Formats: sequence, C-alpha cells, structure tokens
Amino acid sequence: MALVLNGSGSITGLSAGGLPDGSVTADDIASTLDLSGKTVTLPAGTGGKVLQVVNYIYSGEVSTTGDWIDTGLTVTITPSSVSSKILVNVHQTGISNNSANSGVKLRLMRNSTTLLQFENGAAYQSGDNDVGGSGITYLDSPATTSATTYKTQFGKGAGSSGTAKVGHYGVSSGITVMEIAA
Repeated sequence: MALVLNGSGSITGLSAGGLPDGSVTADDIASTLDLSGKTVTLPAGTGGKVLQVVNYIYSGEVSTTGDWIDTGLTVTITPSSVSSKILVNVHQTGISNNSANSGVKLRLMRNSTTLLQFENGAAYQSGDNDVGGSGITYLDSPATTSATTYKTQFGKGAGSSGTAKVGHYGVSSGITVMEIAA
C-alpha cells in the first residue's frame, strides 16, 4: 500500500511501527496525547509507585461523653484506578479523658465503613493531666475511582466515664493518604 500525505497533515497507508526511530519525540506526544477516558496499562514492574498524595493537619479540640464522633481529621482522595491501593498514615494526638482510670477509643473509617480500631481503653491515671497520642499505618484496597474519604472517630473507652478528648491543649494531628499503583 502506498503512503499518502493528505492536505490535512495526516498520513494514510502507514503501518504500526513504520516510522524510523527518533522521528516522534516526547515533546510531540506530550503536546497532543489525550488519555482522558482511556485505560492505560503500565508495563510489568511499574506497580508500587506513588501516584498522588493528600495530607490534612487538624489543630482543633473535640470532646464527647458518648460514642464514635468525628475527630476533625478527615481527608478525601479520588483514586485514578480501581486496582490502586491507598496507604493511610494517621497521627492522632492530644488524646485524654478527664476522669481518672478512664479511656478513649479511636477508629479509622473509609466513608462509613470501619477499617480498623486502633486504640481502645487506654487507662489514664490522673485524668486531664495525661495526654497521649496514637498512630497507625493502614494499606487499603477501596476498588473504586470515586472520591473516597478517610477519617478518624473516637469515643469513651468501654466502661469509661468522664469526657473523652482529642486535640487537647491545641496539639495538631495529621492524616496522609497516598495512592499506590498496583
């Protein structure tokens, strides 16, 4: 088949791989390549790369005399692939209960689903004077490309009295989520 250069700048009759090496540069592709709405398959060995990072720091104090309320530590990420993993790192600080020998419980949520309870019933000997922190690293497989919210919640530990607090004394807590290529 003969090569035909059309007046519009297109070429017909050219088979795949028919151009000599170096005739199309990365700059040529970068200025014209549109992959929106397309599925891109990465070569073997490219999994594990960080595709995006979202971080949030919260410095407010939140308190409760009940069960499971938001700590204020919330972040949303939209995965680019259903096969991506989300690595969640949480450092929750200023944890206290103003009643001696009472505890605080913490959990990590994805949207409305509990992923992990990571602190429960820590006994504080002298109430407000004991302020602690807790942290976790959790690898999640949300299997979605929809916006996904990760947050922490807390409440009084089992059998505890008093008021449970996070962010006590104005200390900051942080949550970081990273999308990891499969």
